[in-house]
Formats: sequence, C-alpha cells, structure tokens
Amino acid sequence: MNTVVRLFVAVTVSILLIPLVLSAAELSKGEKDTIFIAPLKVQSAVAEMARKKNRLAELKQVSGSLETQLISTLNGTRVFQLVEQGAQAKPEFEPDAAADNVDRDDTDAAQVAEKAGAKFAFIPMIDAFEDRSETVEYQATGRASLSRKLFLSAVVQIVDTESGELLPDSPSVQLTRGEEIENARIGQLAGSEEIIVALAREMAMKLSQEVVMLLRPAKVLAVTGKQVLINRGSDAGFAKGDLVEFYSVQAVKDDDTGEMFSNEVPVGQAVIKRIEKFQSYAAITGDDKGITKGCVARFLKTAANRAAEGAPPPDATLPDFGTKNDMGTTPGSSEKPLKWK
Repeated sequence: MNTVVRLFVAVTVSILLIPLVLSAAELSKGEKDTIFIAPLKVQSAVAEMARKKNRLAELKQVSGSLETQLISTLNGTRVFQLVEQGAQAKPEFEPDAAADNVDRDDTDAAQVAEKAGAKFAFIPMIDAFEDRSETVEYQATGRASLSRKLFLSAVVQIVDTESGELLPDSPSVQLTRGEEIENARIGQLAGSEEIIVALAREMAMKLSQEVVMLLRPAKVLAVTGKQVLINRGSDAGFAKGDLVEFYSVQAVKDDDTGEMFSNEVPVGQAVIKRIEKFQSYAAITGDDKGITKGCVARFLKTAANRAAEGAPPPDATLPDFGTKNDMGTTPGSSEKPLKWK
C-alpha cells in the first residue's frame, strides 16, 4: 500500500513540475547575453604619434568620448545585458602606459568578466588616430581659413569567458571626418571640439552595430504573404530601400574537432519598405525559396547603391507597406518552406 501511495505522489509531483520546466526553458531561450566592457585601450604607437604631433589632447578627448558612447550604445541595442564594470583598474593615459600587450589585456578582461558573470568580454581599442590641419592666412585682410581632417580606427576584440578563447572575428571600423573654417581672425583660428564628439559617437554606433551583427544577427520574426518582419531597425543600421538577403541556418558539428559550424543557405531577398527604430518591414523580391520565421537577415546593398544601379527609389507615399488589408498567409508561413533532411 505504501508503495502505491509513494508511486502516486511521485507521478503527481512530476506532472506538476512539467509546466515549471517548460517555463524555465522558454525563459532561457529569450535571455540576453551578458557582457562586460573593458576600459578602452589606445595602442602605444598611436599615443606616441599623437604626442609627437602635439595631438595628445585630441586623442584623449576622442578616446574618453568613445568609451562613454560605446557603453551607452551597446546597452541601448537591447540585445545584451551589461554587467557591472567591477573594480578593474584603468591605466593613466600616457604612451608608455597605453595598451600594447593585447594577450595580457584579453586574459585580464576575461577573468574580470567571468567573475562578474558575463558571457562575453568586450575589449575596445583605438589602433589609429590622425588629426591633420592646413591653415591659410591672408595678411592683407587679417583673416585665415582652416581645413581639418580627422581619421579614427577602432576594434572590439571579443572573448568568450566560458572557453577563454578570443573570437576569430573582431568588429573593426575606420571613419574620416572633416571640417572647414573660413574668414576667421588670424590667431583665433582653432578646430572645433564638436567634430571630435561627433566622430566618437559615430564610431560607437557603428562598432555596436558590427558587434550585434556578429553575435546576434538580425532575424525574421514573421512572414505574411510577401511581407517580412525583421527584428532590427534604424538603430541596427538598416534604412528604407536597403536590400537584405535571408539565410536558413543549420548547425553542423565537425566530428574531428567537435567544433560547431553554421551552414547558411540563401533562401531569398527583400527590400526594406518601412523602417522603425527596432524593427523593419521588407518586401520579398524574386524567388522565395523558404523565407520563414528564424531565418537570418543580412545586409546586402544600400538604397544609394541600388539607386545607382537603376533600382527605383523607396516610395515615400507608402510608409505603412503591407500592414493594412493584408490577405496573405499567416505569420511565420512561407510559400516554399525549406526542410532539412
């Protein structure tokens, strides 16, 4: 009798626990990757060159602004969960103290990130900076003009704290900005600080976009007829009129090394017709070989490049493309779903 009662209780408890297990699985599926952002480094050669050209103050300003902007933009992507920075010491900004031992920095950042409970450690670094100016003085009028060009190159190395390995792909961005100042008084001519802040802001945005595309690429949320809903928008760099390509992804294991690879098969293309901050609506062009929910969406051509090739410009009179009176198939469906064997 006791055995029957114990068996009944065990079965009852198991049944009650099933919803809890399913709920936990669903939560883990939608969890954000936790990240740790290490203090921004500047290669020693870059700092030394800036010092020789009397541009160390400008380099300090762009690095400080970039560090702040990068934390803000990565956190604003809504893709990652930023953990506490911790008490990792930041070296003084001097050429001799700047980062030139990348392997050591990788190890230190990974250890701090692991202790903080982060899945990835991001190690940003400035690997090139140049601030060139040309001044022309007009003695007869007491006026002068200035032509200035700034160049900035930065990279974000990513360490997987679980394995301790540096990811082979490191997002890298190079930007150039210029300004022209005319008819200024001789002796009062100087470049603006706004251009430095704007350069750092643009660099932070593009680096964040590259990081997101690498670790969490854009995906299809729903397919309704010829309309595709993508889970990325203007904040991810997409724009109205851009051409994107969709891929069906299959995880493949290398039996020799145990390493996992992604087998991506192109299944169709679409043009973005409507853009929002965090999502995009695109219209399928050409053959649909199985565009379904979960397919990866990758940027292919800008609207400007398509226009140069003769493609029609985006129709500004149709901002709500495909959202009203759509009699297509149900979300997540497709005319020709791709099936893996």
